[in-house]
Amino acid sequence: MTQYWLTKLALATLLTNAAAPVALAQEAAPAGLKPLTFEVATIKPTARTDGHFRLRPTADGYSGDDISLFYLIQEAYGVYDKKFVTGGPPWIDNDKFDLEAKFDPAAIPNAKNLTNRQRGKMLQQMLQSLLAERFKLKVHYETKEFPIYNLVIAKGGPKLKESDPASLDPAVPGCYVSRSGYHGCTTLALTDWLRASGRTVIDKTGLTGRYDFTLSYSDLDTPADSPVAARPSIFTALQEQLGLKLEPSTALLDVLVIDSAEKPSDN
Repeated sequence: MTQYWLTKLALATLLTNAAAPVALAQEAAPAGLKPLTFEVATIKPTARTDGHFRLRPTADGYSGDDISLFYLIQEAYGVYDKKFVTGGPPWIDNDKFDLEAKFDPAAIPNAKNLTNRQRGKMLQQMLQSLLAERFKLKVHYETKEFPIYNLVIAKGGPKLKESDPASLDPAVPGCYVSRSGYHGCTTLALTDWLRASGRTVIDKTGLTGRYDFTLSYSDLDTPADSPVAARPSIFTALQEQLGLKLEPSTALLDVLVIDSAEKPSDN
């Protein structure tokens, strides 16, 4: 069984690399440190037939039903774009399972003090370990060249307003999204939404602050009769509203390769 171990250094590394699908280091546990695994986990073929699936984090683990192994792999490794996952037997996307997994909060150092992001990464590691044990899942990463966009500063400079530091929660490193716009966002966080451009976006702006802004645009696949079809494209909106620009390029990106998997045995 693959084991993962929780240390302050490991958490810091997870936060640093959260934006990219980087393989997690497997190492021997320091003496006295408990493995980062679920205490109790049940996986069984689903009884649902309506096609409605769900997977949600709970206070002490995960709960889900009608979930494919492929979806669980995406969740465990944080790779939600299917073009960055390849391999594996056909059944991993067809067979569906119900999942209940719980950990003991008392066994996790400082569990109550983890930020949402730290806790999410911790759950992903636990799920990786569970899939390795129950599905005998084996994966590795390869790099492949993909068309991408680089996010750069447009001619005339950025049109971003610095967020008021007093309004930011240090425990929430991402950004807040509301009807009034985006608050406390880094340009790195912005690249996540810019996947609406159809490609992975890499932050090349050099901007390090947190900003407040609004961004109104029409997705590439917006129907012509949609009320938002009259809005500018993401490319135009970025330049006109934020003073930023998407430049086409290519880059070597990580692809998660599924080497092998087995159907789980009865719990």
